[in-house]
Amino acid sequence: MTRFAERAALAAALAALAVAGLAGCMSKAKRHLYAAEDLFEKRDLKGARDELKEAIKADPDLLDAHKSLAHVDEYLGDEEGAGREYEIASRLDPSDTKLSNKAHYYSQMRELQNSADKALDDIKAGHVEEGLNTLKSIITNSKYKPARDRAVAALGEAAPLIAHQGDALNEAKKYDDAVTTYSLAIRAYLMLAEASGKSQLDPAAGPVMQSLNAAAAAGGARDHAFSTLNDVVAFDPENKVANAELAKAYLARQPPDYGTAADLMERAGASDAEVKAMRARAKSH
Repeated sequence: MTRFAERAALAAALAALAVAGLAGCMSKAKRHLYAAEDLFEKRDLKGARDELKEAIKADPDLLDAHKSLAHVDEYLGDEEGAGREYEIASRLDPSDTKLSNKAHYYSQMRELQNSADKALDDIKAGHVEEGLNTLKSIITNSKYKPARDRAVAALGEAAPLIAHQGDALNEAKKYDDAVTTYSLAIRAYLMLAEASGKSQLDPAAGPVMQSLNAAAAAGGARDHAFSTLNDVVAFDPENKVANAELAKAYLARQPPDYGTAADLMERAGASDAEVKAMRARAKSH
C-alpha cells in the first residue's frame, strides 16, 4: 500500500470513528427527531408523527420536535394536535413571534369551539334564537374543523330540545309561543341537514311540523305555519309530511288555494280520489 493510500484509509477510518462517536453521543430524542425528518422527506407523515412523539417522550422540552409535530399535525388535518404543539413550542421559545401567533390563532379557535357549547346551554335555558344564531355563525364562518364539528353536533342535540320546549308551551295553551318555538326547532333541523351536506330533513322533524300546524290551528292563526313549511318544501321537495302540512296551510288561507293544495297532497302521497276531488274544487272556485 502506498503512503497516499495509507493516509486515505486512515482518514476514512477516523471519519467512521467520528460518526460512530457522534451517534453514540446523540440523545435518544434527537435520533427520533432525525428519523422523523427523514420520514417527512419521504412523505411518510404518519411515520414522522410517531417518531416525533417518541422524541418528545424522551425529551419533553425538545423545541424542534414540538415545532415539527405541529407542522405534521397541520398537514394531517389534526388541528387540535397542532394547536397543542404550537402552544407548547411557544412556551419553550417565547421570543419566536411566528410560534406565538400560531398559538394565539389556535387558542381563539378553541374559544370558538367552546362557544358552541355555550350556545347549546343558551338554547337549554330558553334563549333559542340567540343560540341558533351563534351555531349558524360558527358553521358558516369557521374554517376550524373541530369548532364546526362541535357546532353541528350541538345542533343535533338542540333540535329535539327546542321541539320539547314547544310541546310544553303547547300544553300550556300558549299557542303563539309554541308556533314560534316549533318553527325554531324546524329551523334547527334545516340547519343541521345543510351543515351535514344532506338534501333531506331528519325524519324526526316530521312530528314537529305536524305539531306546528296543530298549534297554529289551535291558536286560530294557521297561516303562521305557512312560511316555515314553505321553507321545508323548498329544501326537501319530496318530504311527504311537509307537503301534507303545507296543503293544510293553503286550505286554511282566505280564500283557500285548492289547486296548490291538490299538488301538495299529490306529492304527499294522498289517494288519487282525494287529489281528484281537490282539483275539482279548484275548478269550481
